[in-house]
This record gives sequence, C-alpha cells and structure tokens, in this order.
Amino acid sequence: MSAGLAAAAPTRPARGGPAPEAGFRPDVQGVRALAVALVVAYHLNPDLVPGGFVGVDVFLVVSGYLITSHLARTLARTGRVDLLDFYARRARRLVPAAVLVLVVTWLVSLWVLPTTRLVDTAEQVRASAVSLQNWLLAANSVAYLKSDDAASPVQHFWSLSVEEQFYLVWPLLLVVAGVVAHRRSLRADPSRVRAVREAAGRQVALLLAVVVVAVSLAVSVRLTATSPAAAYFVTPTRVWELGLGAVLALLPSTWTDRLGRLGPLAWVGLAAVVVSAFVLDGSSAFPGVVALWPTLGAVLLLACGSGSARLGPARLTSSRPAVALGDVSYSLYLWHWPMILLWTTWVGRPVGVLDGAALVLLALGLSSLTKRHVEDSFRTSAVLRRSARRSLALLLAVLLPVGLSTGWLWAHPPAPAVTADAAHPGAAVLAGDAQAPAGVEAIPSLERAQHDFGAYGDGPGGCQSDQASTAETLCSFGDTDDPVRTVALVGDSVAATWFDDLDAIAKERRWRLVTDLHSLCPWSATMASTPYTARTPYVSCHDWGRRALSTMLNDVRPDVVITSARPVVGTVDHPTAGPEAFAQIGEGMATYWRELEEAGIQVVAVREPPEMGFDVPDCLSRPGATTAGCSVPASTAIVPGTPVLRAAEELGDRVDLVDLNRYICGPATCEPVVGNVVVYVDRHHVTTTYASTIRPYLEARLSEVPGLGR
Repeated sequence: MSAGLAAAAPTRPARGGPAPEAGFRPDVQGVRALAVALVVAYHLNPDLVPGGFVGVDVFLVVSGYLITSHLARTLARTGRVDLLDFYARRARRLVPAAVLVLVVTWLVSLWVLPTTRLVDTAEQVRASAVSLQNWLLAANSVAYLKSDDAASPVQHFWSLSVEEQFYLVWPLLLVVAGVVAHRRSLRADPSRVRAVREAAGRQVALLLAVVVVAVSLAVSVRLTATSPAAAYFVTPTRVWELGLGAVLALLPSTWTDRLGRLGPLAWVGLAAVVVSAFVLDGSSAFPGVVALWPTLGAVLLLACGSGSARLGPARLTSSRPAVALGDVSYSLYLWHWPMILLWTTWVGRPVGVLDGAALVLLALGLSSLTKRHVEDSFRTSAVLRRSARRSLALLLAVLLPVGLSTGWLWAHPPAPAVTADAAHPGAAVLAGDAQAPAGVEAIPSLERAQHDFGAYGDGPGGCQSDQASTAETLCSFGDTDDPVRTVALVGDSVAATWFDDLDAIAKERRWRLVTDLHSLCPWSATMASTPYTARTPYVSCHDWGRRALSTMLNDVRPDVVITSARPVVGTVDHPTAGPEAFAQIGEGMATYWRELEEAGIQVVAVREPPEMGFDVPDCLSRPGATTAGCSVPASTAIVPGTPVLRAAEELGDRVDLVDLNRYICGPATCEPVVGNVVVYVDRHHVTTTYASTIRPYLEARLSEVPGLGR
C-alpha cells in the first residue's frame, strides 16, 4: 500500500524564489502531513496502524481539490485552460524528484536485493517512470502465479501513476467546460460577459466532476466485489476520490463560505480519517463504499478549513510542524518506502523501534534536501518557467531509469529451460531409486526457477481462468484424434502443477486430456471467501465451480477427473484458512465428487503439496544462504486435515487419493533442493523441472486407478 502526493499545491516561495501562488492555505499542507504520517506509520508497522493505507485516499482527495482549484482559477481569469502550461507545471513539479528516487533505488537494489527479485524490480522501475505502475501491479495481483511476489522498492509509485493519469485527462474536461462557457457568454450582455463565462464554466465543470465521481464510484464498488486485488490499483476505481476533491473545488463560493464557517464540523472529518486508519485493515473491501469514510473525512477537513476563523482541526493542520511536514510530503513519500523495504531486506527482519526511528529521521533529512535542492530548484527555475516547451523537455529525464532497468534486463535474458538427467535425479533420491552426485549445480537456476511453471504459467496454453472470471476455459491436449479414454484435470493452479506430466502421459497412453482450471479457487460447492477480503463471498470461484461440474457431467463426460487444490482460502463463515474452513470446503468438494461418481466418472484426488511459508528461490539467493536454512520441518509444511483429505475421507473407497508428498519432502524435512533439482517456484508450487522427476511415480500410481490402467 502506498500513497500519491503529486498534486501541486499553492506553495510558499523557496528562499529567493518567486512570489507565492494565490490561494495558499497552510491547513491543506497540514492535511497532507496527516496523510503521509499515516502512510509512513503503516509501512513501518501495519499492526500499529492497520488501516494507515487510507492516507492514499486522503492524498487523492487533496490532489483533486488542488489541481481543480488551480484550473478553475485559470478558467475564470482567462476563459480557457492552457494545456501546455499546465503540463509544463506538472513536469517541473513531479519529474525531477521522482527520477532521482527511481535511479537511486534501482542502483541500491542491484546491491541489496536477491538476484531473483531484480527482474520484477526492473519491470516496475520502468512502469513507474512512465506512470503505468498501477496497471502493472493490478495485472500481477490478478495473475495468481505473480500475486505472491515480494514487494518491490518502487511499488509505491502506483498511486502517483493514478494521479498522473488523472492529470492527463481531467484538464481536457475543463477545456470542454471552457468552450461551453465561451459560447454562453457570447449571448450575454457585454457588461456581464466575464461573470456569465465564469459561472457557466464552473457549472459545466461541476456537472462533469459529479458524473465522473458517480461512474467511478459505481465501478469501484463493483470491481471491489468481483476482483478486489485489481480494484485496489486500477485508475477507474480511484478517479472518484480525486473527483470528490474536484467537486469541492468547483462548488459555488457561497457554499464554500458557509462550509468554511463550520469549523467544528471538521472534527467529524478528522475523526473519520483517523478512525478509518485504526478500524480498517488489509481484509477490508477496499476501495469500494468503505473508502467513503476517509475520503469524505478529507473533504470535510478541506471544506471547513477554508474559514478565516481557523476553527476546529484547522488550528492543528495550520501549525508550523504540520505545515513543515506537509511541505516535504511529496519527497518523504518518494523516499520512505524504498528505505524501509531495502533495509528490511538487507537485515532480514522487520523494522524495530530503534531502526524505525532512524529510518524516519533519515527519510525526513533526505526529503528536506530533495525538497530544497531538487523540487524547488526545478519548480522555481526562471529558465524553465519562461518556456513551457523547455519544462516539458524534463519528461525526457524518465528515460534514465527506463534505460538503466531495460539495459539490465537485456543483459540478463531469461535462462533457458532445462531437463532433469542422471546428474539431476530429483524425486528419485527420495524414492530411493538414485543418488545425487555431489558438486553438481542445481537446476533450474534460481532466476529460472521463479518462472518454471511449464505450460501452465498462464494456464496450459493460456487455458487457466483468472480469479475474477466466472467463465470456464476448456482446452484439450494429448490424443485429440482417436483417444482411448478422456481424462479431465479440474481445479486451481496446484492442480495445474501436474499438467505437463499428465500431458506427457496422455500422449503416451492415447488419452484425451481436457483442462478446466481457475486460479486460486477450490473446486467446491461451499462458498469460499475471497482470499483478499475476509467474509466477502468468492462468487467468481463458486460460479466457475458450478459450471465446471455441469460441463463434466453433461458435455465432456470424461472417464476420470483428476483434481487438487491449495488449502489457502477460507469460507464466509470461517474466512481464515484452518480446520473449520477446511471442513466446510472439503464437504463441498465431496458434494461435487459424489455427483461425478454417481454419473460413472471416476475421481482421482491429488493431495495438496507442502506449504514452505516463504519464497524458496528468494531464500536460496540471499548471501550466505544454505539449503538447511531454507528447509522446513515436514510436520509444518505438510498441512493436516486439508479440504482434499477431508473430502477423500468422507467418500472413502469411492475416490482414489494420490499422495505425492513423499516424493517432495523427506520423512522429517522439506528441503528446497532435492536430487540437485530446485523443488519450488515460490512457497508451494513445484517447479516443472522437479515435477518431471515425479512423473514415473505419478504414472505408476495412476495405473492402479480403475479405468486408467494399461
């Protein structure tokens, strides 16, 4: 979670700089100070301020308010919006500090981060530089196989991307308002042309802002319910928050004057923001309707703080410490998260009290220097201010982080796929059928291991439905011309782990292999809860599951269905994955399996694989890492009483349970490398290379299943 602070507020002049912009309000800087304090506290210790991410929403409201106030003043004064000048101001304000932080962060990342995380970091540096970070994070959050990726030191640029995309489009709507206002003023009495133009422009802009808020809020509520992970990042679900600030800025002056005299009401706004920061947490359905609490609270703070009496919280937000913190909030935001992430990676533990205080002081120092020598230097530069084109040339500076990260990616292409051989026996070692020769480098490389998903990386040939989808994606493999039998693979990405092996077996034995897969979704009649929002029904998963059952019974009618699942989601009644949730989901699995069995379709359930609890390639790539240090007791990794086990126990001999975990973990320990082969892609998915070494044992076990023997 992170926050954007990119809006250019009317500010006090830098020492020796130009005069302050009109409309400077110290209380607005204080609101920024509150927001950045919440965000920093959240990043330092989420348990202390579990909803501190609402600082994001406060910043978005402030940004919409400030940017629209500036545009409205320009529109009223000149009757038009100078787009070139507007974008030039944004370039001077935003680009220099952002480029500095991106470059420094990337260079330090090369030194601090495990090599396994550099590819993802390089991609995010590029996306951040061109203001597309939020869309990249949204795509990764929906792509389940990337949703567990470790946080990057630049992921906080996502909200800056939202704001900058807003800045790109919103002025164009104000241009429309200016055109309409001009046409209306042509019909007005000459003595009233300016008044009519100003009133008409504000009215049209206000109408557009209200429409934007309504549409975006509706999209936010809908997408938060159906795809909460992506909804957090994408622009359409966030624009309404900027729009709320815009609506406030465009209200008639008589309205804002009245609000300004309601200073005590601002206490309600302050309470809404602060209480949200302590009541909400990462499991909240955000940023849907719940986000109205901090955003409307920010609106009240801004509206009631405009009164000259400085009543209520405005006396606090206008104080010197608050204004000083607000002045450096943009730079503080940029610096604080990379410092926290890189430090915790370097020391290998969460931030403590002492190092947390030191990080805050260091971040404040860097922010102050960046504000004075970078932000203010470029923003107030007489050379740049005299030429909008010269200012826009600053955008070329983003080529520096883009070039550095892209050059590194070109110099480090993905490692080629590898195949297990006699020197890399893998699972055969645990089966007692081989010994691993010493001194042989493990395969695949750690960089390759993180992407060793085989054909199911994006679903077999693109045949895996994502988390938000309710639709099926059916694909056929193996012998599709003259099969001797049809086998279906149904389930989540853990079931898909075995796709490459099953495809090879299917081709050899002339099976038709049909896949029906859905990311992060147990195939169960029980309504699961979404993995990101507690107690929110996982409707897309449930609807897919019902369709998959109908397809198996009525359309595909396979001889055998092979299925598995990862025990990670809970249910609406028991949102935390655990024994109660396992029992409910297992009962729902048994319901579907029973229907298949009664229709003459044999069910083969593959037991869930071990859960290591950490990213294995990341662990192995740390300096001084050992296989022992990245190992886990088998009693911890092999979860008991999982849904698949519960369902198999309920149906007894009517279902064939295949347990491959003896080929993944030893009797006492689950090791990250077995038989000179890296076992895990992440914390639970088995690499395709290692799965290929299990194939003989999987095939032998399937041969014992009625209907699958030779």
